Amino acid sequence: MKNRTVYRAEDGEHVGYVVPAPETRWQALTVFGYPLGGPAAFDDSVALLEAEGLAILAERWSVRHGEDWFACRLVETSPEAVVVRIEDFGAEDFGKHIRLERPGPEVLKRA
Repeated sequence: MKNRTVYRAEDGEHVGYVVPAPETRWQALTVFGYPLGGPAAFDDSVALLEAEGLAILAERWSVRHGEDWFACRLVETSPEAVVVRIEDFGAEDFGKHIRLERPGPEVLKRA
């Protein structure tokens, strides 16, 4: 089994990747490599990406900046990195853009 790039059937838009997971399962990953859902059958992982892979890019997220978590929005995404903008009004760094290289749940999480 190898990694597969997933494109939305109706328009060919890149929506993410599926990668092998334990027990012949597959893990859906966003276009920037963030896990979406849990390990599942290949078709279920692809369906999840087609349904949510791009929509989650517009959602609110939280970023760990220093020791604290702050509300943020994704500004740019690529397979290599994500740029977020801090949108937490109480944050000293409100409006600041932060570049994260292939962030995982320990640094970036869906709000």
